Amino acid sequence: MGMQSIVYVGPKEFKRDTVTGSRQIFPRLKPIEVKDECAAMLLRFDNVFIEQNHLKDFLAREKEREEAMAEEAGKNEALAKAEQAAMDMTVTISGETVDLSKMTGPKVATLVESLDLPDLAPKGPQESMPDYRKRVRDAIREMGESDE
Repeated sequence: MGMQSIVYVGPKEFKRDTVTGSRQIFPRLKPIEVKDECAAMLLRFDNVFIEQNHLKDFLAREKEREEAMAEEAGKNEALAKAEQAAMDMTVTISGETVDLSKMTGPKVATLVESLDLPDLAPKGPQESMPDYRKRVRDAIREMGESDE
């Protein structure tokens, strides 16, 4: 009767063998020797148990998968920050933070006049108020950056 080394690669810290009835405990990623019959039954669950000689390949794939997930998470976070920044309608004028999204059209126009923004065209009839606010926000931010 032969023995074979198999490795538990499932998601838990350890796995108790309930398939063969041995109740043996398999720590994650640690090779354990079992009888050939038990190994044959457990290896049918190829997402949970693998032969020891496949462990290196499994770990390499696992590392690649984790790196890809981390990269994807980083991209998603950067995208969320970019969206947040695009939606942020606050500007700082003379040290005071002003939220343009809470201002009415006439108030925004008055603000533009008071700041003397010569390059900023007035709101056109076809332009939506949110688009106009974004243009004003960008112009005020540019003006603030050039003052520094």
